[in-house]
Amino acid sequence: MKKIITTIVMAFTVMAIAHAQNAEIRIKAREAEIPVVVVESYKNDFKGTTNDEWMIVPAALIGEEYVVTGFDNLDGAKPTLYTVTIKGNNVKGEAVYDQEGKLLHFKEVIKDTALPASVRNAVVTKYPGYTFIKNQETIKEGKNNFIHYKVVIENGKEKIALAVDASGKILKERKVRI
Repeated sequence: MKKIITTIVMAFTVMAIAHAQNAEIRIKAREAEIPVVVVESYKNDFKGTTNDEWMIVPAALIGEEYVVTGFDNLDGAKPTLYTVTIKGNNVKGEAVYDQEGKLLHFKEVIKDTALPASVRNAVVTKYPGYTFIKNQETIKEGKNNFIHYKVVIENGKEKIALAVDASGKILKERKVRI
């Protein structure tokens, strides 16, 4: 018990320092270090899957990874979220939970499947000469509410991450550091 409390205190200290310095930090954690309510929610939401890896993550980093989400305005957001990498027969991705065990977002990897024509056409029109990186992602609020596709394109050494809705509207774009 003393070890768990010490680990949690150290994790929060590291996150506070990292947040103040705007560092991108993820803290690997064992399932035993994650609040029980979060683990139970995961088990209910994703039955028949395995959790590959748990992480304790500052909310600001989640906002960056998910590009366009409800995390754009972090005022009042809890400083700590939990991510779990999920693998199963029909699913591979990552889920984000808050401290109360609420599933906030789910990112699913699209592998060997073409993106909708509206998404591909919008990207090709705005970024001629760029190529799609093989695996893309769908971003959902909760488990089912579709928000957008995260598409990464490249041209030589330049990589750009795009958030594109199902109609092909480019919602946000940012350069990816190499």
